[in-house]
Amino acid sequence: MAEKRFEYRYATEEALEELKQREFAGWMLTYVSAGMARGETFDDWIREMVRGPKYVVKSYPRFCTRGYAFTTQKRRRSSTTYDAGVCSASGDDVYYGNIQEIMEIKYPGMVGLRCTVFFCDWYDNTPDRGVRTDAFGVTSVHSRRKLQYYDPFILASQADQVIKYTYVNYSE
Repeated sequence: MAEKRFEYRYATEEALEELKQREFAGWMLTYVSAGMARGETFDDWIREMVRGPKYVVKSYPRFCTRGYAFTTQKRRRSSTTYDAGVCSASGDDVYYGNIQEIMEIKYPGMVGLRCTVFFCDWYDNTPDRGVRTDAFGVTSVHSRRKLQYYDPFILASQADQVIKYTYVNYSE
């Protein structure tokens, strides 16, 4: 990234972050390919990862990780329990949402890299607008306010489960 900061020295942090999101895979492939051409060695998993994933993903209605059993919102509709709520923290921000799809991405090669991601609908996490925390530490999420910035995927390892229930809001 230091090379790109030098190359684009007048770019803002936001512009550099967008550039990284868009072009990181290509940068990594170029770096590894050039290194291999110079005789450098890389671990098998790095060489397999930079080639990219398979074009077919496997979808699951349920996935268990770190003591949580996550399900998609579609599966929840036919269930008596509710375990589709998800939250993910990024710095000081916490995002709340529903899992729409659970996908396993596989990378070709002998190492057999796999990555499970959740495709989620996210709620607005703006304090006092989309999310409120009361005096007891209970967080309320406004379920009709969707997040404007849309980045739907998270790694399954980044997800925490939340319990959601509907309640009546009484005004005093």
